[in-house]
Amino acid sequence: MQARRMRTTTVTLVIATLWAMTTSLGAHAQSLHADDRAYFPSAAAEQTARIALGQRVEALQGATASAPATRFRQAEALQAQCVRHHAYLHLQAARNARDRRPAQALDQVMGLCGRIARAGRAALREAPADAPWLAPYRFLRDRALQEGAAPANAQLDDAVDTLADPALDTFARLHRQIFHSAAFPRVEGAGRSWDTGADKQALAQHSERALREAGWKGYWQGLQSRREPMASVLLGLVQVNDAAARLQGDGSATARGYRRMGMDAATVDATLAAIERHAEDRRAYQDMLLQHAGRSGITSPQIWDTTVPDAGYTPPVLTLAQLRDTAADAMQHLGPEYVAELRALLDPAHKRMDLATELGSRSQDAFHVFAPDTPALLFVGLRSGELESDVEIAHEAGHAMHGQWMLHGHASPLHLNGSAWMTEAFAIYNELRFRDQLYQQAQDPRAKAYYLKSLLDDMVMQLFTSSEEAQLEQSIYQGVAGNTLGTADDLDALTGRVLARYGQQPQRYPQLRSTWVSKRLMYEDPQYLVNYLYAGLLAVQLYVQDQQDPEGFRQRYLTVLGEGFDRAPQEQVAQLLGHAPDWPALVDADLQVFAQNAARLQALYARIEAGQGT
Repeated sequence: MQARRMRTTTVTLVIATLWAMTTSLGAHAQSLHADDRAYFPSAAAEQTARIALGQRVEALQGATASAPATRFRQAEALQAQCVRHHAYLHLQAARNARDRRPAQALDQVMGLCGRIARAGRAALREAPADAPWLAPYRFLRDRALQEGAAPANAQLDDAVDTLADPALDTFARLHRQIFHSAAFPRVEGAGRSWDTGADKQALAQHSERALREAGWKGYWQGLQSRREPMASVLLGLVQVNDAAARLQGDGSATARGYRRMGMDAATVDATLAAIERHAEDRRAYQDMLLQHAGRSGITSPQIWDTTVPDAGYTPPVLTLAQLRDTAADAMQHLGPEYVAELRALLDPAHKRMDLATELGSRSQDAFHVFAPDTPALLFVGLRSGELESDVEIAHEAGHAMHGQWMLHGHASPLHLNGSAWMTEAFAIYNELRFRDQLYQQAQDPRAKAYYLKSLLDDMVMQLFTSSEEAQLEQSIYQGVAGNTLGTADDLDALTGRVLARYGQQPQRYPQLRSTWVSKRLMYEDPQYLVNYLYAGLLAVQLYVQDQQDPEGFRQRYLTVLGEGFDRAPQEQVAQLLGHAPDWPALVDADLQVFAQNAARLQALYARIEAGQGT
């Protein structure tokens, strides 16, 4: 089963501190408990059904004499049940992260789902190639045949997995332990004490400049406090992961990661080079923000002065009803059926959201769950009421709508999981539209500027930050293989060179060279970050195309959204765009839209600096 990978670091996930809660949510505070009884009426009922499911899985795996078509249909039916168990237990485990029992049951269910999927793929391999019933499953069968091809040395393959997998898990666990021990300094101000790690977001938007500066510097000081042990973990992890890939005949860990995405090194390198050619666009955007801060009265503006709203403007806290309406209005171009389903998902009266205004024992996470014949649900560990928290809800709603639409389209339960970058693209598209809607409906120039800047910052993350991450991880693997990396200082120097290539200023802010410490997914899910590069590129292009050809886009988008992962991702992208993807060309098209929106922001800043909107 796929789980959503949280892109941010553990610390930056804590976007809602007690201060943010009391100053932002106020009277709008509302906790919701999702009604999960459509999945199972009780935990006891789920456990009973899980035991029975395990027995049926055993029977399926033992029924090797049955016809492949019969076994495959049984695998589909059992996978539908397994997905329901997975969704229910994921929700229970997140509601009470201190109780290990639901998490342990979830691990058991993930094992069952994996066994069912393997049984289904085995049936596909054994079926006659010309069997009519195979037609909808050709892509899945091709993958099953590739998977079933015997490795050159099966014993070596198994031995490498046996040794490498626990080692990689240990490195990931060490990373979490080291990160949690980082010494983030405290700062005093505005009548309270601040933790520059946990309070990072609140400090970044504080009206007092001294607190913003102290918060920014304190955060980086905290990261750097653990750079030496972090370097040992990262370099050791890379060495093990890359050696395992080479021993198993995959060339390198990087090449294997690209292949699993449906990409290759030449494609990724060409995409990264196209982004790098636009580095000046990012520098110009950052300069525009600094110049506006200077014209607004800040002497010698710095990077920490670009994260605060314009003076005199306080972003409003949306009620849940306003959040629902804004998210639904943002997607009107997809038609009434999609919008009605989205409104139902986000309507508190329908009890399909599970969120809280105090974390307590809940998981600091956000995700969606769905299963055949049940309504999709959303879980948000903590809703702070500030913009990024609501964008997170819009993002997860996009995931949930994707799941719901696949069920509407009668996608096979064995087609519900697929390319990670395609999955993320659909959700990022919803979040871009949500930000755009807030910008479009705002009236005050300061409000419009605030929301438009948030949209541009999101595009920067999707295009430039994703490229930095992909390039950095690729370069670290190359450096370890070439024996040119061995210390934290080496990683700092490499990171600085990468950031400069994509428009950042590590020479002005040397703390940025320790960015490698904060890239959690490099430690916990190696070679995953590059997925965000293509997810972001595609999501921005979807945002572009829905404005250029609304009707044609709606038809293409909803068709692909509902079919599941029944063919290669590049084929689905070709249908979405109306042509085969040319990734460097998409980079240019996306950055053109970025430049247009940056020009709109510049015009808004001119109005604000002239005294309008006050």
